[in-house]
Amino acid sequence: MLCVLDYGSQYTQLIARRLRSQGFFSEVLPGRLSASAIAARRPSGIILSGSPHSVGTGFDPDPALLSIGVPILGLCFGYQFLAQQLGGRVAQSTHREYGAAQVRKTQAGKLDPLVNRLSPTTQVWMSHGDSVVELPPDAQLVLESAGKPAGFALPSRRIWGLQFHPEVYHTPEGKLLLESFARDICKQTPNWNLRAELTELKDKLRTELADVREVVCAVSGGVDSTVLAVLLSQVCKVRALFVDHGFLRAYDLANLRRVFANFPNIQLEVVDAKERFWAALDGVSDPEQKRLTIGRLFVKTFADHVGEGRFTHLAQGTIYSDVIESAAVAHGGAAHIKSHHNVGGFPQDARVQLVEPLRPFFKDEVRELGVLLGIDSDILHLHPFPGPGLAIRCIGELRRDRIEILRRADAIFYEELIRRDMYLRTWQAFVALLPVRTVGVMGDQRSYEHALAIRAVSSVDAMTADVTEFSIAELLPIAARLVNEVRGINRVVYDLTTKPPGTIEWE
Repeated sequence: MLCVLDYGSQYTQLIARRLRSQGFFSEVLPGRLSASAIAARRPSGIILSGSPHSVGTGFDPDPALLSIGVPILGLCFGYQFLAQQLGGRVAQSTHREYGAAQVRKTQAGKLDPLVNRLSPTTQVWMSHGDSVVELPPDAQLVLESAGKPAGFALPSRRIWGLQFHPEVYHTPEGKLLLESFARDICKQTPNWNLRAELTELKDKLRTELADVREVVCAVSGGVDSTVLAVLLSQVCKVRALFVDHGFLRAYDLANLRRVFANFPNIQLEVVDAKERFWAALDGVSDPEQKRLTIGRLFVKTFADHVGEGRFTHLAQGTIYSDVIESAAVAHGGAAHIKSHHNVGGFPQDARVQLVEPLRPFFKDEVRELGVLLGIDSDILHLHPFPGPGLAIRCIGELRRDRIEILRRADAIFYEELIRRDMYLRTWQAFVALLPVRTVGVMGDQRSYEHALAIRAVSSVDAMTADVTEFSIAELLPIAARLVNEVRGINRVVYDLTTKPPGTIEWE
């Protein structure tokens, strides 16, 4: 078993995810655990995560970890900790690095068991403000980037460090590094698989829900809640509540009816709560207030619909990227990014028990679970859609007229992506209505109407994302149709921001 110690990096769980995808069992543990507590678990290797903190500011690992006697791999913050602890020097960089960078394998790297399988030069993902400016005594420089250290090894002590993040999608050869550490250095056998995990998950749910008459399941039409409902239907009756909060897309409900028709143990109920949500959200601009209000009203709507006290278990399609971004990690001190309606918005005094079996999984794993459960592939490859719906794609003030403009634009954009075979070429694509009006010329007259942004990204797990490279020739006719057919829009822009530094959604 490999221990991943969490020091608050937004990517910590991805380390375990990458290892699991290659068949290596791993466990994420609090970074503050003592070396003796970690040694008691008899790990075959230890990985130190990144962190939003600097070395020496009160978040360092237990130095005794270096004496446990198992291989250690430090990433970013973990790399800097190892370097300083072993006699090297870490300093704040004059130029912070966030995003893609190139690293080059040194002569020592060509022989090193961690990095020897890498290409001579390869792309990696950097995210740091501090750097190792002097390697520890006797350390071998195995990777460098722009003339600076990017990786070192102390083979005699079985210690390695990397400045970058091999766990993220945008380090293309990162899986080679993690595989080399697990298999070649820690001597692990790849025997973990998602099918066995699903069997174990079902067994666990059968035990936990043995005395539960039915589970009320929040469904939105998205992949996560759909997989959740089908999973639960394998072990108990599911009362799937679909709340129409007034911020749905034109096609959400139709898709949901189609997929649930194949699973008779799911009873779908549609709750029209548009007026309740609008009463609380009309005129609201702050994105956190939108998310938290919607989370609160979701739970209240469920309780009112089924009768207060008449249900005991509420299932939600929360996945791990939701948890990380809401800073709901129980350990590590991850920085708060934004609240998710189904994480930060859940009232602490609600008298129901949450059922969140997908919480440890990332989006790509949830899709794989859906395949194993027999869900149609076209449903599983729907683009992610946030629980608050169009409310957080209507940037700024919520008004009914603005939401209707956005809903019409979204439907047209969706149609065009499908018609032009662009939908499956991107991981997520949507339009966002901006809180600005711009001057235009329409029908030989001056117009002063809304600007609309197109957002399209390529990702695997939602933790990092690149901009999807649609061509101008593809985008121009889509923009023309949006301006021509949606009254209230006179300008379309394309979002060119990666994640990080941006998030995928605008709010």
